[in-house]
Amino acid sequence: MLSKTQKLFKTSLFTLAVGCSVHSNAYEIEANQKDIETAVNQSFKPLMEQYGVAGMAIGVIYKGENYEHYYGLQSNNDNKKVDSRTIFELGSVSKLFTATAGAYAKAQGKLSFKDHPSQYWPALKNSEIDRVSLLELATYTSGNLPLQFPDYVKTDEQILDYFQNWHIKKPSGKYRQYSNPSIGLFGELTARSMKVPFPSLLEQVIFPSLHLKHTYVNVPEEQIEHYAFGHDQKNNLIRVNPGALDAQAYGVKSTLPDMLNFLNSNLNVEKNSSKIKTAILETHKGYFKLGNMTQALGWETFSYPTTLEILQESNAESVVMQSNPVIKDISQSKSKVFHKTGSTNGFGTYVLFIPEKGFGLVMLMNKRIPNEERIKAAYNVFNTVKSI
Repeated sequence: MLSKTQKLFKTSLFTLAVGCSVHSNAYEIEANQKDIETAVNQSFKPLMEQYGVAGMAIGVIYKGENYEHYYGLQSNNDNKKVDSRTIFELGSVSKLFTATAGAYAKAQGKLSFKDHPSQYWPALKNSEIDRVSLLELATYTSGNLPLQFPDYVKTDEQILDYFQNWHIKKPSGKYRQYSNPSIGLFGELTARSMKVPFPSLLEQVIFPSLHLKHTYVNVPEEQIEHYAFGHDQKNNLIRVNPGALDAQAYGVKSTLPDMLNFLNSNLNVEKNSSKIKTAILETHKGYFKLGNMTQALGWETFSYPTTLEILQESNAESVVMQSNPVIKDISQSKSKVFHKTGSTNGFGTYVLFIPEKGFGLVMLMNKRIPNEERIKAAYNVFNTVKSI
């Protein structure tokens, strides 16, 4: 039996060990913070100067810690600094939430990815679009749905008429054509399967399930002061205009802390509640291979390790603007890189995460810059951080 003195000595040693561990961990986080800040400054700040970007928020996740960096102004017309409350337009990064919503509906038994549009939108029965599966809509492999709707398509009636009169030119499931109408329709069918409008599905179900408190389809009046202005290429102030199936394809707005929460939910899937966890895992599955990139639900994925050239190649004009043959490939690489770019006319976004390295990065800018520049800057930050 230990004496009182021995017990006291043992307790003191334990307390000392815990104290040293906490101190060491705090020191490591502080050291990492400095290194990451240096890497972000070196990689991203020159882009602000080169492209005349008014404001920017960069977040890095590494070893379970979030590191947030804020630069510049919410617009060129005022002195409001970008901070953790600043709301940016996500552009096509919105598609990740549409994919998550579809996967959530699948997990709830509301739809199957093998289903066809008329099962949820009866007016599409007997149209050629009804030959396309929900999975093909979600992965841009419908046949030839274009990058954008024609300019004349604005109202719900015009959207329906467009899909009723659309014609397949290439076999579905064989070609990938990156397309807002494609994933837009997927999102609309998802909402119909859940019997709620799509914005409500995101704002009342998906965002709360992901613990996103300042992510919106429609920015509420009390948050407007934090909604940054975008800047077009002539630095005119601009915000996204309403458009056909815009919420599904490019209409979400968010803050850096919320987007870091979203990436953390993808990096640490097991920590999510069971309903949303199943949906997140579903979005990570790859389906169609184009070169070195595999199209998952929303995410573009690559085997890890990968190269800068491979990541940039996935956003080349020929990949984004043209129809390309794909190979169905449902084999899942154990080690992956996930990324997605997004833009509106006045904003640029990039998200990247690598589960094996516990690394994630979010870039939010209130001006659109070339995708290859975003990817290169993020890749450089990762290469610096992984050697810390």
